[in-house]
Amino acid sequence: MTDSLKTPHRRLICESSNKALTLQNAGRFSVNWFILFNDALVHAQFSTHHVFPLTTLWVESIPEENTGQYGLKVITPEETFTLLALSPMDKTKWLRSIQQAVDQALSGSGQDGAPVITGLGQRVEPPVCRTASYTFYKEGRLRDATYEGSWCAGKPNGRGVLKWPDGRIYTGTFKNGLEDGFGEFIAPNKTLSKSDFYEDMRTVKSTTDPFRTTCGHGHGMLRSGKLNTSSPSVFIGQWLQDKKAGYGVFDDITKGEKYMGTWQDNQRHGTGVVVTQFGLYYEGTFKENKMMGTGILVSEDDTMYEGEFSDDWTLSGKGVLTMANSDYLDGSFSGEWGSGLKVTGSYFKPHLFDTDKDKARPLKLGRLCVCAEEKWRSVFEECWSQLGCEEPGQRENQKAWENISAALTSNRKHIQDRSSPVTSGPITAERYDAIRLYLIKACDTPLHPLGRLLETLVAVYRMTYVGVGANRRLLPQAVKEIKSYLNRIFQIVRLLFPELPEEGSLIPDVNTSVQEQREQDASDTPVLAAKPGVVVSGSSLLLPILLPRLYPPLFTLYALDSERDDDVYWDCVLRLNKQPDHALLAFLGVQRTTFTPSDKLQVIQLTFEEITQEVQTLLKQDFLWSMDDLFPVFLYVVLRARIRNLGSEVSLIEDLMDPCVQHGEHGIMFTTLKNFDGTATQIHSEAAAGGAPTEPGFTLPSFLCTIC
Repeated sequence: MTDSLKTPHRRLICESSNKALTLQNAGRFSVNWFILFNDALVHAQFSTHHVFPLTTLWVESIPEENTGQYGLKVITPEETFTLLALSPMDKTKWLRSIQQAVDQALSGSGQDGAPVITGLGQRVEPPVCRTASYTFYKEGRLRDATYEGSWCAGKPNGRGVLKWPDGRIYTGTFKNGLEDGFGEFIAPNKTLSKSDFYEDMRTVKSTTDPFRTTCGHGHGMLRSGKLNTSSPSVFIGQWLQDKKAGYGVFDDITKGEKYMGTWQDNQRHGTGVVVTQFGLYYEGTFKENKMMGTGILVSEDDTMYEGEFSDDWTLSGKGVLTMANSDYLDGSFSGEWGSGLKVTGSYFKPHLFDTDKDKARPLKLGRLCVCAEEKWRSVFEECWSQLGCEEPGQRENQKAWENISAALTSNRKHIQDRSSPVTSGPITAERYDAIRLYLIKACDTPLHPLGRLLETLVAVYRMTYVGVGANRRLLPQAVKEIKSYLNRIFQIVRLLFPELPEEGSLIPDVNTSVQEQREQDASDTPVLAAKPGVVVSGSSLLLPILLPRLYPPLFTLYALDSERDDDVYWDCVLRLNKQPDHALLAFLGVQRTTFTPSDKLQVIQLTFEEITQEVQTLLKQDFLWSMDDLFPVFLYVVLRARIRNLGSEVSLIEDLMDPCVQHGEHGIMFTTLKNFDGTATQIHSEAAAGGAPTEPGFTLPSFLCTIC
């Protein structure tokens, strides 16, 4: 035993032969010897001994009035036992010696070979919660596993990493010694069977006690395929007792398909959407992992079928098949899509029989898929839970802030964020701006519940709409999903700031309101102008934070959706820009990348102002624009700017524009830009038909000719 305990920096502090210390409830003939070193407490019995590292050891004094004995309770990750001293003085000396040794071991000073002072100086109590590493040795699922992270009173509690010798790794949060909360579990397997086809590499992010029964539960991710593959099949969504249940997205690289819908017992069940790498789109009902029931199937060339399905891509029953040219078949179908169909029914050509009854009507997608508010409910429920709310919508403001403080201070690097960020009181424009700045900081902090929520939402959004999911028919769903994020996050913001008014409310500017009141008091006429202030909007408050993170996949969908129109527009721009004009390009001077619609509208406004300023300088007088003069000038400027994907930009602004600015000055400017996009396309069409562009129906003002 002596040789095994020898290490270069280990020093003896005390041992129970000269300070009597015994084990409670020890056998009559047992021999127990306790040795305290500067890094460990050793318990020796006959020829065996066990070493308890001090970094994961807790000691408490047992009140003497309860037992009549001088006891010390020792807590370790796998054992808890009671030591008995012969006298109060011996108990005090052992308690102080162990506490000082633990404290110095945690601080690192106990590792330099200096002996620990055991005098009667200032009492030192090591922290109950600490960060340390420990390797489990007892039989059980944690045998030989090493845990490194946060501890509290002998149990893993907080964030940490648990590693097994066979390669399994869990990284995430713990509670009372068990994996609990949001985390990642990776388990490599040596063999692959049909029953566990996905277990080559497995990742589960869970929300509530996921491994109390060693199974995944809550929101999580699973990767299937070879352990070292760079592109495995991935499922991300909700789990229930280690089975896919609820809403989830599965990217199947073996089939080149992506499913976005509901699950039950590891099978696709309910409503969902499937897109393929070949451009096929299906939305409808699933049963027992198959397309079964009513559904809509659309091919890349816009051929569309709406009707009954009996299996994956297999038509069976009544339906309507609409061709790309609007001709359609109405009848009974059978067969697999792409392998020949048997049809019994009627064929219609609406353009030949020009009646309202027979005219083909555009089919709106999205009716047979999961609505945006039902997607990723478990992710938002986890955020509400982290804020101390058992159910979404509960108003426990004080408890929410306490949980945020606890989350931020769980890591010493973030202790400075503990204080309350925004002073309480009525909402003013200044305080509204302070809330906005706080949300920006919170969403950039991974330890903050809002930061963790945003990080997860970005991951699931990219998982859904990147790769095979970059299908132009998913654009409406992608936009609705972002709007759903904004609404649900805004509810959480109102939990943190309950005095924040509802969506659409006006926060008046105090200084401006006082000035207006004075002017009204000094004048007999009432002030009819609209009161200035800030309109409370989840879009204006949160979209600048969320959209830059989601912009790449979202704009890719816009570009795919407007690809044909943008190609026509770009061809038009190239035709009308044969002669370079560097002066106009320098005049535009847009030097920064914009993401949100408000930023883009601001660029349009600055362009209008620059045009007006240039005209006023030329005419040397004030000039009031009419639309007949303004539109051709703006058309000229936009053409010279050579804006790629203008149609996509226009569509994005229109879909995500804040409603409060649609009818104001920005709304008029946006309408002008939108009309230009249509005019440019018309010019191109006329040029393609006649060989040269015709007059667009307006003339350039004389001052513009001078500028040019």
